[in-house]
Amino acid sequence: MYKILVGLLVVFCINLANAQEQSTMDSLSISIPQSEELFLKNNLSLIAEKQNIDIAKAEIIQAKAWPNPEVGFELAMYDNEDQQWFRTDSEAQRVFEITQMIETAGKRKKRTNIAKIEAEISEYEFYNTLRELRTDLRNQLVELYYAQKKAESYLIAIEPVEKLVEVYKEQSSKGNVSIAEVVRLKALLLDSRKGWLDIVQDAADIEANIKVLLNLQPNVHLKITIPSIAPSTSLPDPELWVTLAQEHRFDFKIENIRMKQSAESLALAKAEAVPDLHIGTMYDRRGAHQADYWALQIAFDLPVWDRNKGGIQAAKIIQEQQQVKLNEAEKNLQIDIYTSAQKLRQVNTLYEQLDPELSDEMEAVMIAVTKSYQNKQLSLIEFIDFFESYRDNLGQWYDTEQTLFSAQENVNYTVGKDIYPIQ
Repeated sequence: MYKILVGLLVVFCINLANAQEQSTMDSLSISIPQSEELFLKNNLSLIAEKQNIDIAKAEIIQAKAWPNPEVGFELAMYDNEDQQWFRTDSEAQRVFEITQMIETAGKRKKRTNIAKIEAEISEYEFYNTLRELRTDLRNQLVELYYAQKKAESYLIAIEPVEKLVEVYKEQSSKGNVSIAEVVRLKALLLDSRKGWLDIVQDAADIEANIKVLLNLQPNVHLKITIPSIAPSTSLPDPELWVTLAQEHRFDFKIENIRMKQSAESLALAKAEAVPDLHIGTMYDRRGAHQADYWALQIAFDLPVWDRNKGGIQAAKIIQEQQQVKLNEAEKNLQIDIYTSAQKLRQVNTLYEQLDPELSDEMEAVMIAVTKSYQNKQLSLIEFIDFFESYRDNLGQWYDTEQTLFSAQENVNYTVGKDIYPIQ
């Protein structure tokens, strides 16, 4: 037991020293808007996603391109009359031809339209990724802020207990205080230090995720600043939010535009059933019924066996499938909006019932209770009971504020627009 206590104490001291060193050497105080500016500039996932837009635009250029002409050249290997191999003089037999395929039924235009839609989808996917990552960033910033607040409150609570332990150890050596009371205080101190350690380690994990999102150096220690939170003064309006979400949510826009893409794909599949035309010219030096023979060539496939029926049928099914996906996306959007509105109402109701002065009052009472215990006006059990109540209630206070932030940001996320901007 003694070794465990010493080990935890060493870990506590090391983490505390590291935290103090970071705050003095590499601390970066940053607000949510400042974080979002860094995020837009530095986030590697966004940079990679944005390149998909350029790739899709390049595909448009490719879709517009005509097929290359086909050139052929034929030279006689052996002349039976003159018994010569590979004659190259002016009387040698040679054939030259050039052919150009001309796509019919507007196939090239239809493929270009599909490529343009793909480019638009790539752009929407970029903005949808931005929406998801920005929400993740905001939530983690708020989570880190309250983790840091909890860690600070633990240190404030730990300090008087540390002093009590030192005083009571000295008094115990003089026989004025029982050793059992000192051991119980040490256990309370150890439990508080372990609680603090859990919080700062969770905060370190959150901070690491934020550094990845902002592409920051690993030795930077973040100090988050956010404005005071307040419940919404206006009632949630799910019907209005659904309309706004249909205009601003890019994941829903993607499903809408895929319907248009499926229609273009069906049109292309029908066009593929129309044979393409091959037009060319041929020159034959001696192999035809006359010397220096020139001919116009026209060729096309006869649509006897393959009329692309399978491709057309598949395109029709894909169009029907996309309509189902669009209906599902619309239903999910509505459910998301109404659920986020319901959660916000519930959190608003709870937060409005909180006393805004409770945290300050609890700190003042904690100081008074510590003095009362030192003066023997409170028993050890009463002191421990209030101390644990102070820790738990202050943590619940911060959790409630964080939940309100999260509920408001969830509305922003589900609507696709900042209904509740975070400054």
